[in-house]
Amino acid sequence: MLKPQDLVYGVCQHYINDQHEVDEALRAHVDGFRRARDIQNLSSCSSLFDTAKHCINEWRFLRQIEAFFKKNAQFAQPEICIKAAASKFEESEVACRETNARLRSLIPKSTTPLGYDFRVQVFAMQRYISNVLGEFHKFASGLPSLVRVTPGATAQSSRRDSLPQLKMKLGLYATASARSTVEALYAYFGFSTCRVKGCESNRIELVPKNWKTYRTIACEPEGNLPLQLAFDTYAKRKLKKFGIDLGDQSKNQIGAREGSVDGTLCTVDFASASDTISYQTVRLLFPDDWFAYLDGVRSSRFRGKLGTGEYEKFSSMGNGSTFCIETLIFSAACHAVGSKRFLVYGDDVLIEKERYPAFLALTAFLGFSINVSKTFIDGPFRESCGKDYFNGVDVTPVYIRGVDQRKASLCHLVNSLGPLTYPEGELLAYLKLIQQEFQLPFVPFSENTMSGVWLKTRHCHERGILVQVEHSRPCNRQFEFKAFVPETKRKVFVDSRGYYLWFLSRYAIVRFGGPWAGCGGKYYTYEPPETSKVPIFQHRYVRKWVGWQPAEKVPDHLDWWS
Repeated sequence: MLKPQDLVYGVCQHYINDQHEVDEALRAHVDGFRRARDIQNLSSCSSLFDTAKHCINEWRFLRQIEAFFKKNAQFAQPEICIKAAASKFEESEVACRETNARLRSLIPKSTTPLGYDFRVQVFAMQRYISNVLGEFHKFASGLPSLVRVTPGATAQSSRRDSLPQLKMKLGLYATASARSTVEALYAYFGFSTCRVKGCESNRIELVPKNWKTYRTIACEPEGNLPLQLAFDTYAKRKLKKFGIDLGDQSKNQIGAREGSVDGTLCTVDFASASDTISYQTVRLLFPDDWFAYLDGVRSSRFRGKLGTGEYEKFSSMGNGSTFCIETLIFSAACHAVGSKRFLVYGDDVLIEKERYPAFLALTAFLGFSINVSKTFIDGPFRESCGKDYFNGVDVTPVYIRGVDQRKASLCHLVNSLGPLTYPEGELLAYLKLIQQEFQLPFVPFSENTMSGVWLKTRHCHERGILVQVEHSRPCNRQFEFKAFVPETKRKVFVDSRGYYLWFLSRYAIVRFGGPWAGCGGKYYTYEPPETSKVPIFQHRYVRKWVGWQPAEKVPDHLDWWS
């Protein structure tokens, strides 16, 4: 029985042997890393690329080898990864502490002792953020319709209790600074008392990032997180009016492709961007009323596996407002240095090449550092939002982030690697061996990579995989097949605001017959939200009969499985 790590090394070996268009000496060099199981070099072998040759085959080859190992958490050694995560967390805090000390003298904003260029740029950033967000009272008046509750872990509830109605049963926790806003929402919805429990810290957790380190995330208190997400919802709407759609990554991807062709746009990525948003950076750039709200709903302290302490950063990964805050800051920085074609998605930035030096200096002044390995200024390569382009050609590799011996996971591996195979190649033969070794079921092509090993429709008919549903009409033929599907829980609430109101109706004392806040003496009785059969997916796959719909386009490599 093949072990998970052996599977990955086997995939790497056969992929290397199939790349006959790549220089033989380079292949032998990389295969030496593979034989020695040198994951350090395997996960960074794109450094071997000869930039003078501009050979797309070599670049694609080296990036794909990296992708087999770089983000593969199954090679991680927990003790080493925990130490690395703790070290990175402390480095980020030190960086934020230094930035806070540097920027603290710039508050109040009217007495900014800066050089002329930075003063003009900071003022431009302040105006840009103010223009995007608009008047605070419009956000505050619409707050009840913006709050959201997510199924993620929080400061008091684990992922096991992550469904909103389950974690709400533990009681609502909030920081002292957010308590007044939570109480105002209680009053708005017609409840006389507020059962909010005090919690001054979020909870630091470690999750897999890659083979050499874990990622730190913060689980926020249940009362704070909906208020943070309210800002997220509002800011995304406002940003969209300024051409930044945080629900669509395609603009950044298209920009990366164009930049790889004409070289006018460069792609910029930041190192630990969310962890280096210092407190004073947000205070300096955001309008006072907006800053007061964001500061009030954040957690100022942390606890967990890395100890306890007070944050130097403003908000960490896990805070519902972090993503929009960093998008606003980097967008404002692009605007401040005179960019007219910038594209921003979180910390993924595209900016004109000639504006990059000024952008780099400004963001460095605000405490951010560039991730050099993922920033591309010159040459034919650009990457942004998960897409890689070399002279306009999509060279995005297939990442293996981890694989186990569950059949659904192995089906995902086989289907993902299919486009890398050749009709008579070694990798295809190896994938067929995996299919036979683990007896993975075949299914017709669909969007679900875990459903089974894909085949073309005609082969599924020949093998009896597609079964016609009994009693179906001849003119409306219907087929079904057995596939791995995520096990679901049903009868859960569908509207995230409903979760919040459901909690209030269950745990607050309803002021029956009392006046509803803001309704001029009217009376209000809240009814719990209706349930819905919309499923919430769990990470467990079982084989079930599912209906089949023909796909518009089926990959050519599926013919090779016949």
